[in-house]
Amino acid sequence: MKLSKLTVLGLGVTLALSATALQAATPYNWNNTAPVKVPSAQQSNGKTVLFDVSHGGVEGNADWVIDGAFSDFADALVAEGYRVEEYRGVDLNNDGKIRFFDDRSFSTQANEAVITYDAIKHADVFVLAETNRPFTLAEQQALETFVAAGKGIFFIADHYDADRNLNTWDATEVFNGYNRSDLSKYNMGGAYGDWRNPKSAQQGWLVENFGIRFRFNGVDYKQGVSGVEPAYQTEGLTQGVAPILMAAGATLAIVDGQKAKGLVYFAETDNPTKWRHAKDSGLYFGGEAEGPYVAIAKSGAGKAAFIGDSSPIEDATPKYRRQDSGNTKKTYPGWTDPGHASVLSINIVNWLATPESYTHFDGANGRTPGRVTPVPMTSEEMFDPNNGQPWSNPSNGFNPWDTDTYKDNSFNAPYGQGQVDPDPDPDPTPGTAVSVTDALAATTGTELVVQGKVTDAVNGIYGLLLTDLNNPTVSINVKLESNQRADFNPQLNPEILGKTLLVTGKRNSYMGEPGIRYVTDLVIAPSALSVSQALATAQGETITLTGKVKAPLNSIYALVLSDLSDDSTTINIKLESSQRAEFSPQLNPSILDETLVITGKRDSYMSQPGIRNVSEIAKASSTSPDPDPNLDMTVSEVLAKSNGTPVVVAGTITSAINNIYALELSDPNAPGNKLYIKLESSQRATYSPQLNPALLGKKLRVTGVKNDYMSQPGVRNVTALTLLD
Repeated sequence: MKLSKLTVLGLGVTLALSATALQAATPYNWNNTAPVKVPSAQQSNGKTVLFDVSHGGVEGNADWVIDGAFSDFADALVAEGYRVEEYRGVDLNNDGKIRFFDDRSFSTQANEAVITYDAIKHADVFVLAETNRPFTLAEQQALETFVAAGKGIFFIADHYDADRNLNTWDATEVFNGYNRSDLSKYNMGGAYGDWRNPKSAQQGWLVENFGIRFRFNGVDYKQGVSGVEPAYQTEGLTQGVAPILMAAGATLAIVDGQKAKGLVYFAETDNPTKWRHAKDSGLYFGGEAEGPYVAIAKSGAGKAAFIGDSSPIEDATPKYRRQDSGNTKKTYPGWTDPGHASVLSINIVNWLATPESYTHFDGANGRTPGRVTPVPMTSEEMFDPNNGQPWSNPSNGFNPWDTDTYKDNSFNAPYGQGQVDPDPDPDPTPGTAVSVTDALAATTGTELVVQGKVTDAVNGIYGLLLTDLNNPTVSINVKLESNQRADFNPQLNPEILGKTLLVTGKRNSYMGEPGIRYVTDLVIAPSALSVSQALATAQGETITLTGKVKAPLNSIYALVLSDLSDDSTTINIKLESSQRAEFSPQLNPSILDETLVITGKRDSYMSQPGIRNVSEIAKASSTSPDPDPNLDMTVSEVLAKSNGTPVVVAGTITSAINNIYALELSDPNAPGNKLYIKLESSQRATYSPQLNPALLGKKLRVTGVKNDYMSQPGVRNVTALTLLD
């Protein structure tokens, strides 16, 4: 491992700082107190669960903190009566802060982001989620002592190469106790010892203590891993558990059936696939021979549990920004997946938190032993396809060992402004997109959202040509993933031609020409931006936006338009002479509080952000009249439409989806046919069944665009919602 310079990071609480205060703030002071969630005195069970972030779990898109993308998990534990804390390390110098010093630089500074038994012994359960920095020998001993005291550890890993901060370590390696590589640099010595791949399933810290190891595979099975063991064989932990989501993950291999046993396996009828970025075969055997996806261990007085993916446990409310780019994270809403990993996770914590006198799964008193995995380490797992290098090179000046390079508002960054509460399912918008011309100028590997018009198919069904909106002679090739072709390839779906598309991916080449690859999202551009989105667009750009009339401005000559979901966010609209009689609040007070749709040029007006050269302005009600009920489509009819099709659909509200952010609409004549309706922020207070349970069973009309949501058929860009009963 390459030795890096001393780095310092402060950890802590969310403080709201103004932009001025941010610049003047002391580095690493913005986030100094770890969050704690406490049940009421009446609910308390007297037990504590610690979620570790001393060794990672917040890198890349990961946000495994109790007030971020693990908040649903944490809140469910509080409802069970647990005190839930975030663990960051030990304040060795008593300055009120916990800081990470890269102790591999052999500095005299003491690293505080460490695990000691004394610091965690008050807890009953310790959760390690995607740990990506190796443990010292002393930290491994602290964890062993914790378990020997009758306590429990929950190990949450991910697929091999989930090296989110590109430091050459992922959780499968850290938990196993060795890197996949056998290069000499992983024989670190000193506080760490030898972390080279032993090329034996019987060796390594995890297997030696718990009889199990994480495989180095990468498997995808979003349908749900369905081989759920019966509850009588699993200490009751699988009661109420259905197939468990796997959105790219790893399995485990049981080496000692007296210590470990599986809870969830691939059934023979399951058809998992190799994770598309896996550098080896990814899926080694399939079926039960791949090893369990979820497992438990009983070793001496204490316990452990293991799962090979964070996706079924996380929710879609990340707190922090990405460390490498500062971009908003996008996490998976797995906690609400119908497979009920949420149920299993709570069952696991309850079991881990309950001391029991038996020491092994030895068959006595119903303690069914585990089934040893036939080939617990394949020949592929004995070699490192990355040859000791990260799976990708860091960009934007990011260095995983130098926290001074971390972007504002990311965990461990020098500066931040606290939680920004982003949209948990952020769709790209024209306000955040670059033009095709700008995309062509970007360097290879740059992640971007590019906006353009679909003008042709590329390479048959496999790609599309995206043309610059302002210069039809400029275009870029877009390589489509297999699940995107039916909806977005013009050869398969001619209706997509001429549509303005927002493509999220990486600048690369395709078919020997400049291109976009590794596309993660394609969205038909919304017809109108919010005020917040409009404020983010570049001056000189012609845009269409919508908002509410808040006040007159400059007498009869302008108006103030506020964001529909945030009245304090405004933009100034300069009215043309022909527009003033109807739209100036000074001349026509009845226009106040009306929702308008406005097309004009992004500029400034009255020394504030504004819109000038307004070419179109109308009340929203006049631009989208209430549709004729006779024209309503059924849910079944919409399911047969291509993505990108404007629709007006009526159906029955049957469930909340993704917390407050969406709803499920069912066909009353075919209840198995369902659409996920993504609610805009201004619609949630009225139409979210999570906030208004009385909506369940009511009939709703939805106007929007057919498009997938949460990988399910749905309607996005919703412009109108009407209750029909």
